Amino acid sequence: MEYHEASKHSPASVRASARRLDWANKPYPYKDYLGDLPAIDLPRPGGSLRVSALGAVAGRPGAPAQPVDAGLLARLLGYGASVIRKRAVSPTEAWYFRTYASAGGLYPVEIYLFTGDAPGVGSGLYHYHPRRQSLTRLRRGDHRGNLLDAAGGEPALAEAPLVLALTGMPWRTAWKYGPRGFRHLYWDAGMITANVLALATAAGLRGRVILGFADRPVEDLLGIDGVAEVPLCLLAIGAGSPAPAALESPPLDLSWRALSAEQVAYPEIVAAQDSGRLEPGAVTGWREVAQVPNPLIGFGPSPPDTLESVIRRRGSTRAFDPVPMPAASLATILDRATRGVPTDYAPAGSRLIVPHLIANRLDGLEPGAYVYDQAFALLGSGDFSAEAGYLCLEQVLGRDAAATHFLMADLPAVLATLGERGYRAAQLEAGVTGGRIYLAAEAHRIGATGLTFYDDEVTAFFAPPGVPPRSCMLVTAAGPATRRLLPRA
Repeated sequence: MEYHEASKHSPASVRASARRLDWANKPYPYKDYLGDLPAIDLPRPGGSLRVSALGAVAGRPGAPAQPVDAGLLARLLGYGASVIRKRAVSPTEAWYFRTYASAGGLYPVEIYLFTGDAPGVGSGLYHYHPRRQSLTRLRRGDHRGNLLDAAGGEPALAEAPLVLALTGMPWRTAWKYGPRGFRHLYWDAGMITANVLALATAAGLRGRVILGFADRPVEDLLGIDGVAEVPLCLLAIGAGSPAPAALESPPLDLSWRALSAEQVAYPEIVAAQDSGRLEPGAVTGWREVAQVPNPLIGFGPSPPDTLESVIRRRGSTRAFDPVPMPAASLATILDRATRGVPTDYAPAGSRLIVPHLIANRLDGLEPGAYVYDQAFALLGSGDFSAEAGYLCLEQVLGRDAAATHFLMADLPAVLATLGERGYRAAQLEAGVTGGRIYLAAEAHRIGATGLTFYDDEVTAFFAPPGVPPRSCMLVTAAGPATRRLLPRA
């Protein structure tokens, strides 16, 4: 809570912290290992997965399971997190956009894979390069048992043939956003998780987000220091492949290309991450206490698009068309977005995030402020479009969207249940919810974009009398779009 309070945006803080960016020192967006390490080029992603998987019911698949092999890895990673578009900005420079939204296009999250004997890949610990779409082998052998020990015997890890480890490099986002960039690490990880859970479910594979693990053993396995690069979450994919006993895992003596000529240290980020650390031996007790009882909800019909086509089309909207959108479409989008996130602390589905929204232009729903919890509940009638723009750091996108969603969490309650680690969970689940809004909106040919916000002003706007105030984790606006960051594929 000390970090959350200190990193809040307000009209005064935003104006006081304005600074010119050092573009010559902008962080490099990839982790390029130095030296001659074995690498595997993944095949071109193929297949045709239904968009109904966006409503992945707590990671429970409804189709026959596909084998975890090089082809499936190519699909999960290629559509889940790879570079998907190139856009020239000068004769010598280009921007490379990935399949998920990232504030400022800075992409601070790295992905590692722990595999059993996956055909076409083999067993090992690998790092995924999103531009090359290749795997760099860091360790030989099946180290899933080491992860299982670090996670206190988490059942999903005990049988998952594939485990993804998502890490964050704070400097990549703090270069622009300063200490607040710590939040962005988990937002980005949540956006990736939304993609991967949908892709895994469509492939008939169970998925579960693991936040209960001892940090230091995971850091040692990955060869990261827990400061310049930190573990964010694990994703267990699939079942039926028992993890072997832990292997010896000597320290990794690896080096990689520097992100920048100079890096600025932000002790606030280090302290925020460290406050949620778990030590070996404490994970099982944490998970026994940290149970979030959120029921699953049903879902309605889906658009006919394939999941791959939706991901390929997805891009951030840069101008909304000031025309109404059907309220029924928004209800379906939010139904998909608010499915329980399958986690180790809530296997049936965690829902720490409750969307609050300002409805600006919706056919079938009067203008006003609402909370969505399986249905729209009116908090106040009226045209609040100007307020929506103001709350979103005075950006017209919040004002012009058909609906602007403020993804809120009861932080005191979350921390009382999950402890300090609950802050990671709340920010991560906000990223998952925001990522699902992006994808479900695109499935309906509706634009979406993520926005930042004035923290306390959002809380005050939505706080009804007699109800404990919630804190905003992330904002996602949606509506018919006139101009997108990227052309439709």
